[in-house]
Amino acid sequence: MIDPALVTVLSEGGIVGVTIGWVDNNGIVRSRTVPVAELEAAARRGVGITAVFAVFDSHDGITFAHDGLSTPSGDVRLVPVVDAVRGVTPLAGQPGIAWAHGRQISADGTPWPYDTRSVLERQIAAAADAGFDVRAGFEIEVVLSRESDGSPAHRGPAYSANALRDIDEFTVQLLRDLAANGIPIGQLHAEYGGSQLEIALSPLDPLAAADAQVLARQTIHAAARAHGLRASFAPVPSLANAGNGWHLHTSLSRDGRNALTGDDEHGLSDVGRSYIAGLVRELPGIVAVTAPSTGSLLRRRPGFWAGAYAFWGVENREAAVRLVPSSPLLGTEHTNVELKASDASANPYLALAVTIAAGLKGIADKAALPEPIQEDVGSWDDARRESAGVTALATTHQEQRAHLLASALVRTVLGDELLGAFVAVRDADAAWASEHTAHEVLESLRWIY
Repeated sequence: MIDPALVTVLSEGGIVGVTIGWVDNNGIVRSRTVPVAELEAAARRGVGITAVFAVFDSHDGITFAHDGLSTPSGDVRLVPVVDAVRGVTPLAGQPGIAWAHGRQISADGTPWPYDTRSVLERQIAAAADAGFDVRAGFEIEVVLSRESDGSPAHRGPAYSANALRDIDEFTVQLLRDLAANGIPIGQLHAEYGGSQLEIALSPLDPLAAADAQVLARQTIHAAARAHGLRASFAPVPSLANAGNGWHLHTSLSRDGRNALTGDDEHGLSDVGRSYIAGLVRELPGIVAVTAPSTGSLLRRRPGFWAGAYAFWGVENREAAVRLVPSSPLLGTEHTNVELKASDASANPYLALAVTIAAGLKGIADKAALPEPIQEDVGSWDDARRESAGVTALATTHQEQRAHLLASALVRTVLGDELLGAFVAVRDADAAWASEHTAHEVLESLRWIY
């Protein structure tokens, strides 16, 4: 139940509406907005939404190929996740509007199998049962262009102060708005791609990290709009662009200490070695969730730090799984693992869920970790990659679909109902893409995230 004081505080603060947002199976943030006076009722009984949002595709088409949602009939309830006077964020960049994250439940109040927030909550509980706390954070890449003519918002060079000077006013507002909206970040910089920016969100517990990723997206869009800019988080905004990753960092702790840190040659513990081994072993299946779209497949190119091949390395940015080790300067608590093959077309709750599950399964199995590769395997010939056991991750829908359906881990994490809807949506997107050029596919995805 909502503390009645919350409605009073919001109203006195000039808030007239609360947007309740959730993320669908395409990584698209969908929402309903209720007047602030209706927030208490929404928290108690939810807001009605169609059951078929789980089978909306990236082009707002509805596929009925999944048996569980094969008709337009049915209603579910969208409930704002609000605890006492917390959980509602007045949006600094959208005066008068506040934000609440939503969960979906069945019309009778029972759990809804297509609610992705619940999927992540189950994996957090599984980690706790295994004795671990999880920390996670996303690095968000975004391309900025001028609203007026589509020209680049900054001219580069990559990683330069000159590039950021072109967008000073936007950067200042963005930093202020992120802080006001309660989204901690480590840093931001001009990235490698044309007119690209990267924002590193600070590590949080997994549910808070996914929520922060969603709210950061809303915050960035609003700050861009205020300065005549438009933000694209699409995996590949255009064929000329390097592409946007939303790199996913995770770590485990036990008894208040980083459980990945140890004394082997890479600074890993046995837990850390098995955690990484679990991720590498499950890569074909999990990247079908963490980078699932037709745009993701076009982004997955060697030489673009997009995780095109299934291997791990120590600080190797071409590796799909990158170990970021501790050091005397950073301290023993710094060890974390980055999944490169992750982007904005992923549902962040599902992306985190399958990543955590893969690592936990590796620990449970005491999975053996192969030696790291410190080179760009894209420069190797096929024979050398085959000899090293390095395989390419999927670049076609058929390959990725097969990997998705072959993954027992993904099926267990998502459940049969949600997996069926997820595959149906991917099939619908692939069918649309088959009738369009690569340029048309990327244009269709450019602004939806």
